[in-house]
Amino acid sequence: MPEQSVPLWRYLPSGNARLWRIMFLEPDLLVCENRLQEVGKTSFTCLSLASGKEILKDFSLSDHVQGMIGESCMTGLETVRGNLFYIHGYQDNSPEHKGIWAVDPRKADVVWARPEAAFVANLDDGMLVYAAGSFAGFPERSYFLLDFKSGEVLETIGDDAAKANKMRMGALSDEALQKIELPVMQNPGGTGAGSLVEGFYESIEHDRLLVTVTHSPAEDGKTFDATIEAFRDSIKVYEDTLASRTTVPSVNYFLLRGVILYYIRGMNELISVRLQ
Repeated sequence: MPEQSVPLWRYLPSGNARLWRIMFLEPDLLVCENRLQEVGKTSFTCLSLASGKEILKDFSLSDHVQGMIGESCMTGLETVRGNLFYIHGYQDNSPEHKGIWAVDPRKADVVWARPEAAFVANLDDGMLVYAAGSFAGFPERSYFLLDFKSGEVLETIGDDAAKANKMRMGALSDEALQKIELPVMQNPGGTGAGSLVEGFYESIEHDRLLVTVTHSPAEDGKTFDATIEAFRDSIKVYEDTLASRTTVPSVNYFLLRGVILYYIRGMNELISVRLQ
């Protein structure tokens, strides 16, 4: 029987913040976006993949940039590239993103900023962005290709939306950039993990590994529970409660990076588990 897997490390954000998103940086870090929604505050923490040690703790863009984020001061994790992560702000009174700030976690500082730009896509040779404006009272977008390391303009595309869309077709996916595998929603009774789990579930398959999260009604009949399980050669090697009594199913709270499982338990605890 395969040896049972155990967590490598765990991480809890400060102040009971909700762990909103994680992304992976080269060569050996991940960044967590932590949100205290009741006070409209976002912070970012970088962890060592090997140990879970905090390399950068509770980084807040407002501590480094003054008067450039927008009225709400709310920020989010936009993307990652190489050893940098990129923070976005929001347009005033809108959910649309605005602004790009590149952060080097080992320097704990912003290395370049484009507060006028909004992210579109990661390309092989740079970062496609646009700046919003207007002409004769009509909104328009002007596109640029930026060097992701320096923020310098590599190419001005202007208002040629057709060219920008063609460039966007060659975008690099987050999965490819971060070397991760994301869950796929499955139908009860379907193929794949159907013989191993029951009910509504998500799954990731990687070589001999299968990871599932099964969603089911809680005892109160009004909320949902979620259980995460990992199988090697169809034999269970790990199990945990991912969420209890949530108002909606806790979907997309786990991923695989090689043979390492990462999942967010209870919406605020990140757990890393080596599955072989």
